[in-house]
Amino acid sequence: MSGFEEAVSRDQRIRNLPDKLWLSMLLRALPAIVGALVIAFTPDHSPRFGFSVFGAVALWSGVIVGFEAIGIKGHPLRPLVFTRSIITALTGGFSLFMATGGHDWATVRAFILTIAIWGIVTGIVELIGVPFTRKQAMYAGEIVISGALTLLLGVIVAFVPPELDAPYGGLEHIEGSLTASVQAVGLVGAYFAVLGVLLVIEAITLYQAQRKAAAVESTQQEVAAE
Repeated sequence: MSGFEEAVSRDQRIRNLPDKLWLSMLLRALPAIVGALVIAFTPDHSPRFGFSVFGAVALWSGVIVGFEAIGIKGHPLRPLVFTRSIITALTGGFSLFMATGGHDWATVRAFILTIAIWGIVTGIVELIGVPFTRKQAMYAGEIVISGALTLLLGVIVAFVPPELDAPYGGLEHIEGSLTASVQAVGLVGAYFAVLGVLLVIEAITLYQAQRKAAAVESTQQEVAAE
């Protein structure tokens, strides 16, 4: 295949992707970035705080992904994306319930278990869709990155010992200690930050590529009409 034919084929694959897919990526990035900032600038990294921030972000993301699956015509991964939206929205709602007062269930062990299960299950669901998007390279890249990152979060958090409580100390004699809650919530914040930035980059890249492909198609139609 010549370079020109490859370019035409690539533009065709880009045009076959839903027009509003980039917007869904951007809408998913915003709560993740906000969640990362809230965690970064809040000293309270208790399990209840972690549940509240993660729950808000997960619920929003689940709703957006649900609208993506249902509302975007010709979505290449509708069943898997809808499954991911249900899992994420339900986990978000459960986390917000755990964050509310009136009970003492919001323990560090519960938080670690929630994040680990959600991350591993959701990451696997996302990665299952990769083979089905091999003809849409740009969308496949987003699925690989998001799925791998989510799966990695779940695996890492799963290995955080709930009884962790190590004093900082050191040469600076910093007061306080590294607890399991601080580490787990911090990992979630780091995940939100990385995922949010990557989704913004993917959204902008896809938007620009679709505009370029549309311009090329328009030019080809004008030439053919002459």
